[in-house]
Amino acid sequence: MSALREEVVKEIEQLEKVQADLAAISRRTDEGRLRELISLRRKLADQIARVGKVAEGYFEASGDPALVQEFRTCFTNMRSNAATHQANWPAVRLNDADEEFRRSARAVREANKAFVTWMRARLGATGAP
Repeated sequence: MSALREEVVKEIEQLEKVQADLAAISRRTDEGRLRELISLRRKLADQIARVGKVAEGYFEASGDPALVQEFRTCFTNMRSNAATHQANWPAVRLNDADEEFRRSARAVREANKAFVTWMRARLGATGAP
């Protein structure tokens, strides 16, 4: 496995960890929850940026412009879902969580899962170094 591919895999695994931590914190009700949620949201934004940077280089190295565009579309969808959710549901509002919040969070989880699934499939299939 190439060093670049290994780096992408590592960053995807870290993204999944942050996403799992966010899902776990959503079930908590303790007072430290909001502080940790804010920290995790920052980590998520940072990790999404890291994934974007290394994966962009990986797919560009494939020499397949259609694959690069497909990555960008899938990545943008995942990133946009997360950003929209966080903008619509700032941490201070989460004590007021309702069905609308749960729908929004579900959409983010689905977009994240679709992105990771797409990435894992392409990491196994692409001819990039």
